[in-house]
Amino acid sequence: MDYSIIECETKDIRDEIKKVYKKGTHFILIGGDDIIPFCRIENPARDYDKDILSDNCYASLDADFLLPEISLSRIPDGNNPNFFIQLISSIGIHHTAKGSIGYTAKVWIEASKSVYETLPDRKDILTSPPMKSILLGEKISEKQFFYFNLHGSDTDNPWYGQEGGNYPVALMPENIKTVDGGFVFSEACYGAYILKKKVKNSIALKFLENGISAFCGSTTIAYGPAAPPSTEADLLAKFYFQNLLNGEDAGNAFLNAKHQFFKEMIKTQGFLDGDDKKTLYQFVLYGDPERRING
Repeated sequence: MDYSIIECETKDIRDEIKKVYKKGTHFILIGGDDIIPFCRIENPARDYDKDILSDNCYASLDADFLLPEISLSRIPDGNNPNFFIQLISSIGIHHTAKGSIGYTAKVWIEASKSVYETLPDRKDILTSPPMKSILLGEKISEKQFFYFNLHGSDTDNPWYGQEGGNYPVALMPENIKTVDGGFVFSEACYGAYILKKKVKNSIALKFLENGISAFCGSTTIAYGPAAPPSTEADLLAKFYFQNLLNGEDAGNAFLNAKHQFFKEMIKTQGFLDGDDKKTLYQFVLYGDPERRING
């Protein structure tokens, strides 16, 4: 495996990455925000997030962090050394899971179907409502692709569905069962927010503890359309899954998805607005960057 695992003082991290970087290298940041802080980037969108938590600065070779050049992921520690050791030990382990599962707030069903249709071996996408979190657990154990388009929060544990003004609980950390590897892309607001979080109150960390190979999600408020065509988080998810299906490993599938997103928005609208820029900053990758799909 061609890895460079970075463990150094915060002020030296970017310099150390640049020193050893070579094309084709994957970098792994070891630990959560208390060990290697997320970059705090000024929010270009008009919403409640003051700053964006991002890993783009560590994946960029210059001072422009919008579009990184380096394949990079993070192994969170979850404030638990046993969890941390488990994740480190799982890097490179082969998995055999197949199939796909998608789960969306009912209000976004048409937009979510457009993303979900890129995935193989899928059944009908699940919606909340009527789906409840207690019903999801047994459906996920042998899947390889997981797509979620639900509501999330930086203060609450669950992800939520929506129909009109109704926001039922859609998924909770305790509903995540053991999985045989695989890839998660979550569009939930704060789906990858892990500051001061433990496994018991983070769906992202729970997925990692229970065997997911790579988790891609947003650290802040994320955006997506109510209906096709795909833009913002939907478009990034679509490119990420397509890249995995084309044989790319998780690290490069994620990196290249950001570049494809940038090019597509320039092509279709001629510029990137604040929400587009935020999308590129806020999505991070946790887990094994070298993991590829099975079969």
